[in-house]
Amino acid sequence: MTALAQKKFWAFQPLEPQSGSIDAILKPEGTAVGQAAWMRRVSFSLTGLPPVDLSATDRAAYVDKLLASPQYGERWARHWLDLMRYAETNGHEFDNDKSDAWRYRDYVIRAFNADLPYDKFVREHVAGDLLAKPRLSADGAYLESPIATTSWWFGEILNSATDSGKSRADAVDNQIDVFSKAFLGMTVACARCHDHKFDPIPTADYYAMAGVMHSTNVREAVVDSPSRRSAIAARLGPRAVAKGVRLALRAGDELFPSFDQWRAEGLAMTVSNGVASSAPLEGVGSLTSPKFKMPRFYVHVLSQGTPYKKPRVGEGDLRLTLVADDYKSTSWFPLGVAGFTWKTARMTLSHGRECYFELVDRSRTGYLGVAAIVISDHATPPGILENASLAKPGSVPELPGSTFALISQDEHPGNVKVHVRGNHQTLGAEVPRGFLKVLGGTATVPEGASGRLEMAAWLTGDAQALLARVMVNRVWRHHFGKGLVGSTDNFGLLGDRPTNRGLLDGLAQRFIASGWSLKSLHREVLLSEAYARTVPVKRLEAEAIRDSMLLLSGRLDSTLYGPSVMPHISVYQNGRGKPPSGPVDGDGRRSIYIQVRRNFLTPMFLAFDHPLPISAIGNRSASVVPSQALLLLNNEFVLGQAKRWAQRTMREGLGPEDLMQALYRAAFAREPKATEHTAALDYLRQHGDNEESRADLCHVLFNTAEFSYVQ
Repeated sequence: MTALAQKKFWAFQPLEPQSGSIDAILKPEGTAVGQAAWMRRVSFSLTGLPPVDLSATDRAAYVDKLLASPQYGERWARHWLDLMRYAETNGHEFDNDKSDAWRYRDYVIRAFNADLPYDKFVREHVAGDLLAKPRLSADGAYLESPIATTSWWFGEILNSATDSGKSRADAVDNQIDVFSKAFLGMTVACARCHDHKFDPIPTADYYAMAGVMHSTNVREAVVDSPSRRSAIAARLGPRAVAKGVRLALRAGDELFPSFDQWRAEGLAMTVSNGVASSAPLEGVGSLTSPKFKMPRFYVHVLSQGTPYKKPRVGEGDLRLTLVADDYKSTSWFPLGVAGFTWKTARMTLSHGRECYFELVDRSRTGYLGVAAIVISDHATPPGILENASLAKPGSVPELPGSTFALISQDEHPGNVKVHVRGNHQTLGAEVPRGFLKVLGGTATVPEGASGRLEMAAWLTGDAQALLARVMVNRVWRHHFGKGLVGSTDNFGLLGDRPTNRGLLDGLAQRFIASGWSLKSLHREVLLSEAYARTVPVKRLEAEAIRDSMLLLSGRLDSTLYGPSVMPHISVYQNGRGKPPSGPVDGDGRRSIYIQVRRNFLTPMFLAFDHPLPISAIGNRSASVVPSQALLLLNNEFVLGQAKRWAQRTMREGLGPEDLMQALYRAAFAREPKATEHTAALDYLRQHGDNEESRADLCHVLFNTAEFSYVQ
């Protein structure tokens, strides 16, 4: 295909004006499913759970009820997390935690439940930390918009990468890959080493976008709202004045630059006479140093504070941490002894890498002070001529709390040079920061800016036709089992052509005209005759299968939001970074709240094709393999929920005649067939109507194909 023909490819063209409805265009034929079957289909589509009440007759009212339920946000947030390669750990060898990753998950749930306009949702993802008017949380305590930028940082992080430059280039490549697939359905990362072989994306455009991401970094930030910051400031009171330290520095000792040059988060951290400390005890905050290359093999830290030990999971609430190539490699924790004392760490793995320090106090019962950081050639710290001193801070019990999040920030904005054949050590011409020219990405990025704010404006402006098409197609795919464009993450030349471009463009136009309302789009699709007649049989995702079991057993905890529940780790799961195991049933929480640990994904999720958090996945696999049947037969969670479901039927006083009707209505939204009813009663007569026999029947229903599929 010629370059001109590539640019005229359908995906890069404006939306074609369309006025026909879904049914007017598709003219669906066939027999519509019954009301109960339709309700089961819609309930799983919107909430990922089977219907609880089958008495509804007004389909529009039923759809509105489901869209208004908090379970809608949980269901559709999980679809979105697939695109963002969401994970709460770094993977690689030690699988360390990503601080506050769960706050992004909660942000997405809230955004879907609030029907946040999709164009605003996109702008917040790209540059939520840079918006002039960031969105506030419902209670006004913190900023919502910056939390969306956590999405840039869910990639795997190598601990002790052997080549810092390559590690950074690979991380940016993953960011571009996820961004372009999720929002534009384009495989821009294919242009890293050469011009895209099939789509009009030259290598220069790739490195224009790479420059934007190389100008962006991540920070552990406090995202309190202005009103919350004011409330905290009003209660802090006077700060203690510290006494500085005098050191006998030697040749080969280098005193790290003053804390006055560090970036402050929150209001608890102060610098007095060269000593950084947090106060009061309930105060939280952090200081982050400028970046530097680790020049020597030892770091000596002079600190004091409340005694604290590193937890088995997580980074800890009181610490000074060295971050090397985005990996939290070394932390110093206060010993709790009187006065400032030295602690030393060897920089075997961090030497020569791009590093920065972060001084963090996230504890509401402790404090931390650091008087000096010395980077040295010596294994022993320098002598102290006059030690620093710091009084233990006071307590302000009524101090309002703060909210931490892992968010983006502009850092040393600048252009990058082309990496010839993708090799960061072979550099070509410098490329100005920018976007895809085939989609009108010709805006100039101002000096001193990363370009993310301009990228957000371009994406929701010049590129909005493709942005809308891609999201409409994703919604269609989740409702119908296959998108109007089958390759949901690739709208390029090697992707599938739309089966009905007129319908796709018409839906995209109405999506934009509705104010980018996803709920409006859902209503149009779900209330069409096409949806009622033509949806094929679909296998449920792992999360929907598990959550349905919890709902039927009565164990489902409908609590929204909050820190993730540790996954259950069996004795057969081994490896470095193995965390303590969580409860078998995840405390009854929905699957979206089970922590996604890269190296220890939940076996039930893996068996039913939960995607590995590597890149954007818009089409999950739906395999049929023996391990699924074996898991449903033998897994302790499945057996436990079958038992709880049986116990529930006994508490509700259901006799044998009513039992099977109740079970089938709950599991399949239908009455049992005569043969099914008779077989169940025969089983109870032979084995006794007791908890064990009922659990067997419940377990059988969990193992049917009908339980794991929807039609």
